[in-house]
Amino acid sequence: MIVFPQAFGRIGVVGAAATVLVLSGAAAPAGAVALTMTLSSPYGASGVGKTIVGTVPPSTTNPTPFAAGSKPTVQFQYNACSAGVRTITQITGTTSSTPTAGAQTVDPATVTRISTTKIAFQVPTASYPNSSINATGLVLVGGQTTAKWNVCVYDNAGTTLIASSVYTLVLKPTITSITPATSPAAGGQSITVVGTGFNSVAPISGSIAGAPLTNVKVATTGASFTATTGPRTAGSNLALTVTAAGGTVSSLDPDNNGLPQDGDPATPDAPIPFTYSNGITVSPNTAAAGTSVSLDVIGAGFLTRTFDLTAGTPTSSNSHVFLVDGAFNSSTNRGVAECTTVTVVTDTELVCTLDLTLNRLDPTNSSVTGSPIIDGAYIVTLVSDGTIGSGTADPTVISSGSGFIVAPF
Repeated sequence: MIVFPQAFGRIGVVGAAATVLVLSGAAAPAGAVALTMTLSSPYGASGVGKTIVGTVPPSTTNPTPFAAGSKPTVQFQYNACSAGVRTITQITGTTSSTPTAGAQTVDPATVTRISTTKIAFQVPTASYPNSSINATGLVLVGGQTTAKWNVCVYDNAGTTLIASSVYTLVLKPTITSITPATSPAAGGQSITVVGTGFNSVAPISGSIAGAPLTNVKVATTGASFTATTGPRTAGSNLALTVTAAGGTVSSLDPDNNGLPQDGDPATPDAPIPFTYSNGITVSPNTAAAGTSVSLDVIGAGFLTRTFDLTAGTPTSSNSHVFLVDGAFNSSTNRGVAECTTVTVVTDTELVCTLDLTLNRLDPTNSSVTGSPIIDGAYIVTLVSDGTIGSGTADPTVISSGSGFIVAPF
């Protein structure tokens, strides 16, 4: 099995940000100094067929790094690049699994000259041509999460070293758990994602069905991170997607193998779906009967709804904000009051006026009863359709803070 080093400090290039690659196709002129080339990506997972592109600035001693018709040889080597290509060998190490030597050649079929200053090649994904090398290509072992290799580029014959650089091999990210795997529509939920490959080689980013995660903080072990959910309309079976140095993983394919799920929740590839509840919060959440109060409602998806701007139309097919005694039902428990004069501030915030000086509405048909609204505990509920008998009409699943108390405080 091929083993990567835990650290790599012999080649004079420090840090992933400074990673460069030097490439050439023809033998360098006598006295030529190795060229340096910026990699399109200086890190990634092995075994995924990743192609790297680099650009080399020409020098006075080597003005044409990649001459027409050239076919450079590219090797990954543990030790500092040798003068000529090394014999392909397994990485060897001490009893403590510390690597000491080894080399792997890039398949020539994946090396492409783009121009006199650009070349592309693929990170090794299979043994080539020595069948004794691990068939998965360059791998990490011994609990390593990252490892740095020299990338050595030679002339067509493989006898003259043209340049060298560093490529950081990292784990392909996986997800083993999300706690909690739910968030209110307004976002702001702190979650913890546990898995592998969340290292500090590159920034970690994530989203849930397109809603970006914020405040991402990665554990020093690279085995977990915390984040805060963003606002999003309600939905279930949503994918939490994480992009790290080793690639992208979805919670619906948490072991990141791209294979169909087998339906057995006991196996590692069981999907981990995320749910957004269609919840709202209101402020203030109390008022005295016989008064009028302006409510600030926080949720998500408000810009896609059309609200009635005036009172007196609680049964229209537009969206409505009701004060409900218990769970909303479009036929039997529609609410005792309607919050009117709705102003949508943003997709996640609206304000409306809850007038408790008006007579109570009949919860079965929203007609005015002539009776006052009485003290008690209610729920502010937003529905997408106020038509009588339209079913639950997508009412919000009430989250903490959306209860409303009518009482003389």
